[in-house]
Amino acid sequence: MSSLVIKKLLQLSGFCIVLEVFRLLTTETLVYIFLPFNLILAWIPLGFATLASKQEKNWKFFICFIAWLVFFPNAPYIITDLIHLKARSNFPLWFDLTLIYSFAFTGLIVGMFSAILIYNKLKEIFPRIAAKAIMLSVMLISGYGIYIGRFLRWNSWNLLTDPFAIFYDTLTRIIHPFSYPRTYGMTLMIGVLLCLVFSVFESFTQKVEA
Repeated sequence: MSSLVIKKLLQLSGFCIVLEVFRLLTTETLVYIFLPFNLILAWIPLGFATLASKQEKNWKFFICFIAWLVFFPNAPYIITDLIHLKARSNFPLWFDLTLIYSFAFTGLIVGMFSAILIYNKLKEIFPRIAAKAIMLSVMLISGYGIYIGRFLRWNSWNLLTDPFAIFYDTLTRIIHPFSYPRTYGMTLMIGVLLCLVFSVFESFTQKVEA
């Protein structure tokens, strides 16, 4: 099942790359060249999730889980790339809309498949309700991760290279919540969206298991 899903996700990713290459060759511009890079980042959590799902020892799983958690927001983050969509004189708007949406949709699907792999492994360690609570918490935390990625321009690597600056930005927003309405608004909105999408994916797996 997993290998089949990964094959389909690769096909979907390939479609995205074809659209990007077509636009690049047609316009000879690099306007959306960041999309393939963001899609590559979206695949990293799937790699960690696949590795985590194969671990027999809990401590090894939790190491992989932390790595997955750090990189997971990169997958749904591509949704926010729609902010770059605007009419351009040298190319149809409908094509650019399809281009960005294809990358955003693929990143979201890749991320959610990785979340299901993690969730299935968590259910082997914890009761089902606890495993689901962990995953929904992850989705809410990822909403904040997407916010700091889009507006504060932090990325997953900065947790290793500049953790204190991220901690300071986060602490400031906790101490002065009313000074940062966008932080809480976007975190909550994206977080709830990810919770709902995850719940949909979970229902799909329940149908398959049944």
